[in-house]
Amino acid sequence: MKARVVLPILALAALVGCSAPDAVPDFRYYRLAPAGAITPLAAPLLNKPLLVEAFRADGVHGERPILYANDPHSIKVSQYHYQLWNDPPPVLVQRRMQELLTAARVSTYVTDRLSARVEGYRLGGTIYRFERVLVEGRPAEAVLGVRLRLQADDEPMPLVERDELLRVPVRGASVEDAAIALSTAVDQVAQRLIDALKKRRPPT
Repeated sequence: MKARVVLPILALAALVGCSAPDAVPDFRYYRLAPAGAITPLAAPLLNKPLLVEAFRADGVHGERPILYANDPHSIKVSQYHYQLWNDPPPVLVQRRMQELLTAARVSTYVTDRLSARVEGYRLGGTIYRFERVLVEGRPAEAVLGVRLRLQADDEPMPLVERDELLRVPVRGASVEDAAIALSTAVDQVAQRLIDALKKRRPPT
């Protein structure tokens, strides 16, 4: 009699085990690290408001998955499935640039929205690299590639147009360490833009 009771129980346990739901993926979201210190300018370099426009990125660089390459010069880029940026890289970079240029006092007014009736300067950019690089399976560096263009509304040619490709060493093995390195790279791009502006100040 006991054998007749045990067998159905075992069959039911096996059925429950087979139908158990799969483990929920452990999604992790990353933001840029706090911006590094930047020295405020003694006087603004721009004599009109500065609009930091929405940055662009083509293909996977405009999406939220964190990218990595297995060689510093690899033409292949892969993405992590469950490790994501909290916002797409163009949004992260645009906000960071606005924060840094405001802190540096490049203009008396730095914004991401400006009426079309107000003349000012417009900063735009296109991101073509934003990734973690592994060498022999170990994190080595973070790479940021961005093309910047700063132009006045009333001028036919840009005040500054430059291509920045920065490689920043990664200090640890985690994805978070790569996010910190990419944060540093954006800070360096902002400082390079400021340095370029110092050499080409617009007329007051």
